[in-house]
Amino acid sequence: MRIIEQLVRLQELELGPAAGTAATRREAEALRAEVMPVVLGHYERLVSRGKKAVALVRHGVCTGCQMQLPSGLHAKLLRDDDLCVCENCARYLKLAPPDPAPAAAKPPVPAKRLVRRRRTPPALHAVAA
Repeated sequence: MRIIEQLVRLQELELGPAAGTAATRREAEALRAEVMPVVLGHYERLVSRGKKAVALVRHGVCTGCQMQLPSGLHAKLLRDDDLCVCENCARYLKLAPPDPAPAAAKPPVPAKRLVRRRRTPPALHAVAA
């Protein structure tokens, strides 16, 4: 299991609806033993301040602070080769799963084009006749 996935699972256990039960505490302690102490220390600082330590990234925006991420950081997240931290709120970042494609919808109907005809002045009608 990757580090960011361990942190997400740990956050779910500690802040989820079943937090505080004996089973979740045991699983949380097992996860804490697997995470590096430096990463765990940063995680605990964020949680002690009442924040979630891991934020999802949707459309290049951190869901923790609602700030647009720099393109380089977003590209690093897409490469998925390192642990990334938001430069604004200091939360660990994880890409959100892609939005499901909408059901096959009908293509939009093009609007009717309004055709304007030029009116000839009444005086010209008399001359033409």
